[in-house]
Amino acid sequence: MLFVINESNPVETFFHMHNVPFPLDMIFMDDEFKVIDVKRGNPEDDKIEGVASYVLEVNADSGIKVGDEADIEDEEDEEYVMKVLSPDGTVQMHLEGGERIVSRKETVVLIKKALKAASSKEDKDYKALGKYIFKVLKG
Repeated sequence: MLFVINESNPVETFFHMHNVPFPLDMIFMDDEFKVIDVKRGNPEDDKIEGVASYVLEVNADSGIKVGDEADIEDEEDEEYVMKVLSPDGTVQMHLEGGERIVSRKETVVLIKKALKAASSKEDKDYKALGKYIFKVLKG
């Protein structure tokens, strides 16, 4: 998710990780989308502070580092589109107009089931996760 803080110049900002059950990389960028700081946000962190014009929130251990530059398309005639990426970086889906793939409640349940399956490594937990995912997607 991209947060616009102050497009004209970087300013002090902060984020809270309340109710976020997984770690994230917080990518602090200047007004030209150059990475000026990368901080890891862990579940329930009270405050992640930095100076930025933009902050990009991505999965933890992203490999993004200070000095990298983001290529953000800013075409006035083009609508903003969120791209859902697969682990190899290819685009799986385009989301336009603020659609949600699943509800917030379903997202919480999916995360809990995924964490349970990952920690137990039992087939029954993976099957329960798979069944729930298909139920949600069918809906």
